[in-house]
Amino acid sequence: MPPNLDAATAADAPPQSKRLGVIYSIAASAVRAPLLWIGTDDGYIHVTHDDGKTWANVTPRELTAWSKVVMLEASHFDANEAYAAIDRHRLEDNEPYVYRTKDGGKTWQTITNGLPAGVYMQTIKEDPKRRGLLVAGTELGLFVSFNDGDQWQSLQLNLPPCSMRDLAFHDNDLIVATHGRGFWVLDDISALRQVSADVVSSDAFLFKPADAILIPPNTDNGTPTQKDEPEADNPPGGAVIDYYLKTAATGPVTIEILNAGGTVIRHYSSGDPAPVVDVNTLAVNLAWSRLPEPLSAAAGMHRWVWDFRPDPPAGGGRGRGGRGGGGGGGGGRGGPPPVGTGAYSVRLTANGKTLTQPLTLKPDPREK
Repeated sequence: MPPNLDAATAADAPPQSKRLGVIYSIAASAVRAPLLWIGTDDGYIHVTHDDGKTWANVTPRELTAWSKVVMLEASHFDANEAYAAIDRHRLEDNEPYVYRTKDGGKTWQTITNGLPAGVYMQTIKEDPKRRGLLVAGTELGLFVSFNDGDQWQSLQLNLPPCSMRDLAFHDNDLIVATHGRGFWVLDDISALRQVSADVVSSDAFLFKPADAILIPPNTDNGTPTQKDEPEADNPPGGAVIDYYLKTAATGPVTIEILNAGGTVIRHYSSGDPAPVVDVNTLAVNLAWSRLPEPLSAAAGMHRWVWDFRPDPPAGGGRGRGGRGGGGGGGGGRGGPPPVGTGAYSVRLTANGKTLTQPLTLKPDPREK
């Protein structure tokens, strides 16, 4: 038994063996059915190419006893590629260890550049839609790599600093399960899947929006859930539009929605005056109201949500959308009804550039 094994593990360790543990992680290949990887909690990685009839030990040479293989991930694009997250904190070694193989486990490379020192790993997952996009959870945070693990950067955003135990990609969303018994969802990661060197070097960039689902408006006019009740926000109620500005815009930033015929049906501008909210006319308390926010012209990443409604008629006031997952505010009750499903386009004008991306509105799949 190693002298640096922590006391709790040493007390629970079987005395008759230096390495005796359990299969801790299983990863099935998405591109070759008989291929399966397993990792144990005592530092072994094995692979089978024939549904478990025969196994090969492909453990990285530097892994020692008591190195827990907390997560294995088989590539969704190449049967020879896989990733392994290793936890060695039982040996009082809190450094992050992440390995990548591109030759079926014959050789492994360490991919930890950008991960914080002194914080051990919990999980690693690969985006099934964009090759090279990886996410990793450590004991204290969440990280992303756009180049297959060669470089990592924080994806913490508003997550609390806690143990990120598991990650999952579901359609266009990223799901995080924490050791604090919490589930978090990063809605619509279309922008992450499109990030490239061209994006960060552009003065302005408009990401292609994901298909939007035209869900019928809520008909429940009851009292909102009380603030002391556990509740989480729903995804934005509209088409999510992400854009990037390298520097703050020198003039107004505009977003326009065009129909299939090329006619502008909705117009937003950062130069529009902020709407005045009369608390006496609100249907519910101000604390339950989502107040409109102006379109941002500041440097950085921005999210805007079109609520599927056209511009209000002249003299009727202009509704405003929301950003940062806020959901649309345009129109509201008494405003123009939502547009129909079909093909639209989004046009961004900022820093002297005009950029356009297609947008598809689909019907609610639950409706006949």
